[in-house]
Amino acid sequence: MGIIRKIFGKLPISEKSRAHLRSFYRTMKAKNPNNIVTIYGKNQILSKVEGSVKKVSAVIPNYNYARYLKERVDSILFQTYPVMEIIILDDGSTDNSLEIIDDCIRYNPTDIPIRLVKNKRNSGSVFTQWQKAFQEAGGDYVWIAEADDSCNASFLETVMQGFEDEGVVISYCESLTMDENNVLMMKDLRMWIDLFATGKWEHDYIKDGVDEVAESMCINNTIANVSGAVIKNDDYFAILEGAKEYRLAGDWYTYMNILKRGKIAYFKESLNYHRLQTQGLTLSTSHEEEFGEIVRLQDFAINHFDISDRTKEMIYTRRERERVRFGL
Repeated sequence: MGIIRKIFGKLPISEKSRAHLRSFYRTMKAKNPNNIVTIYGKNQILSKVEGSVKKVSAVIPNYNYARYLKERVDSILFQTYPVMEIIILDDGSTDNSLEIIDDCIRYNPTDIPIRLVKNKRNSGSVFTQWQKAFQEAGGDYVWIAEADDSCNASFLETVMQGFEDEGVVISYCESLTMDENNVLMMKDLRMWIDLFATGKWEHDYIKDGVDEVAESMCINNTIANVSGAVIKNDDYFAILEGAKEYRLAGDWYTYMNILKRGKIAYFKESLNYHRLQTQGLTLSTSHEEEFGEIVRLQDFAINHFDISDRTKEMIYTRRERERVRFGL
């Protein structure tokens, strides 16, 4: 339970909510020790989408996630909405990732091309890899599918519906959370995202991007996991350079800037499988640094978007909650 204590200690939610989640996780494990989130079985035999599909590049940034790579690749190959290519970006892994990747390429049972782009040395920045993802992708849409995550076979078929509106630049779905051994932890992340219990994420929606930031994303990062999103391909190099200025919240900065260019689509079903694990947690970061990034990005939103007085009150309320939680 050590990892669970650390995880819930980091969530921007009340102690009552954390206690509820701990109880849920213990109940799930006790009720069914084999309550495992799996992509295998029925997901492997679902019918594929017929007719023309949009060109999607699935890009897997990897650093020392050999343990999860086969499941990640399989979760993409099983999609009912086929991708045009899979690109694996290895960032100088020191485990046996390259062996696993070679096997995935060699024994690929489909006609979807899989290729490896590897760095000799670790880049030191996830956003350098995101820059490379958009540079390497040949598709009109890019799915950054993190190597330790997974998803339902209907993920892409659902999320791509958002792009039926040509103005959409980001389409994403709800995520469940599992632990390092695929045990279900949370059925969705709405408690994590909907800090003021608005109920907004209980329904699918499409919204203008600047309105989304002004209404919700100015308060907190409402796209919890990039694996759950597909992004319209474009030149985001400068945006991602700016993201490198943040140690923890560069993704939040990235989404807000991309949403200046178009609309966002959201789907309420938990088709993305987000993995929380020890090595992926930002536990060594100081409370001062984490709080400082929250404030910087909230201020960025206030300065670049038309935010109502009511929403500003929620921004400052969240800010004060974090200050108390961090003991600052």
